[in-house]
Amino acid sequence: MNGLEIAEERIAQCKADKISYLSLSDLELDHIPSSIAELTWLGALSISRNNIHNIDALTPLKNLHKLAFSNNNIKYIEVLSKLPKIRHLFMKHNQITDIDSLKTLEKLKKIEANHNHIKNIDSIRTHKNLVFLDLAHNDLESMQTILQIPSLIWLCIEGNPMENLSLQNIAESLPTLRHFTYKYP
Repeated sequence: MNGLEIAEERIAQCKADKISYLSLSDLELDHIPSSIAELTWLGALSISRNNIHNIDALTPLKNLHKLAFSNNNIKYIEVLSKLPKIRHLFMKHNQITDIDSLKTLEKLKKIEANHNHIKNIDSIRTHKNLVFLDLAHNDLESMQTILQIPSLIWLCIEGNPMENLSLQNIAESLPTLRHFTYKYP
């Protein structure tokens, strides 16, 4: 049985039993099966460690609160703006440059987006629930937007070409911060 057949079998089982979590990880998929659109009740989905380039097939999954698509070849994530219940987002090791589509996801609590090509994170500065942010090994040049997210408890920005950081400024701006990793490239 190949990866696509296994994925279709798991989707059918999920549909038959109304299961709220589905893993299609590690199946060597190059696309998301269209049959996933029928799983509108799905709360958590993992499609990590595949060869997927496009996640537009996720549009009907309006009840997703946890989504993992790490270790793929995804560049565009605009579809995420149509998934308003997302709280936990795992999208590390992709080709993502633009995260503007996260602006409307105000329930976000956790973002793992390390090892991408993200330069600008202005779209998440108003996220009051965001407590975990991993943006290591991206292309961030400024810390200013991050300093506007006072709810952060865990922050990793190592491996970014940032300007000199003032640890006192970070401590004052992010009073709840308990974990901070910041090595320069």
